[in-house]
Amino acid sequence: MQREAEAHEVEAQVHRDPAPEPDAMPRVEPVHIEEPRVQETRVEQPRVEPPVQAEAPHYEAPRIDAKEILTSSGLQMVETDASKARQPVPEPEPVRLGRPRRERPVPSAAETELVQVETHNK
Repeated sequence: MQREAEAHEVEAQVHRDPAPEPDAMPRVEPVHIEEPRVQETRVEQPRVEPPVQAEAPHYEAPRIDAKEILTSSGLQMVETDASKARQPVPEPEPVRLGRPRRERPVPSAAETELVQVETHNK
């Protein structure tokens, strides 16, 4: 009912004022339309912590005198000087005498015939 009353009132104003003056017109405030925000993808770098420098266990190898151990067991250490060692002399290729052998082609197994041979007398 209230809407009907408002509708009749608006119609009555329209019929009374055929052309409203510009100052008499209701002021319409501009509508502010927000544009959608574009969000940039944010990439977070992984946190890198400096590695903790833990001291490695210090291990000392026992000091061994090889000559002393060998002499106590009755052995003798002998070292060879590489400069005094003789280098092996390469053997010369043997000289082939006479004429070279003639190579015959080897027949394949499919070309040769199989023959049965008896080895004892009848």
